[in-house]
Amino acid sequence: MDLKDKKNIDANVMEPLKSARDKIDELIKLSADPAFYEELSNTDKIKFNLLMSFSLNGLYWMYLRADGKDPNTNQIKSENERLKKAIGRSQEIKDRKTKMPRIDQDVAKRFIRSGLWEPKNNHENVEEENWDLQNSTMTIE
Repeated sequence: MDLKDKKNIDANVMEPLKSARDKIDELIKLSADPAFYEELSNTDKIKFNLLMSFSLNGLYWMYLRADGKDPNTNQIKSENERLKKAIGRSQEIKDRKTKMPRIDQDVAKRFIRSGLWEPKNNHENVEEENWDLQNSTMTIE
């Protein structure tokens, strides 16, 4: 492998890393903006906080691994377990809000009202029905 090939490999590796770093910088600037956080709904704030905590813990986990330390013996493992439970809890709350059947009371009232409704007896309609029944019966001889 000569020096030119090594420079090309380095350039091929460095370009995606620089691009990723630029994207991360943009996200950090966005996450540090208080106006962005205030515009979020409560559920989005919960998701955002969990994502940021999990991301920082993941970075610290990678730092420990890169430093040659075992993250399983560090307190970061228990913190990650706590975050996993919090993520599961937020998912339960979301599911409870979205998957629970809800009754539209106005529709239910209309449905019951129409089910209990009985039309008034029109003598004309009743007489026509009786006449139709009498004429439609055939005698077989």
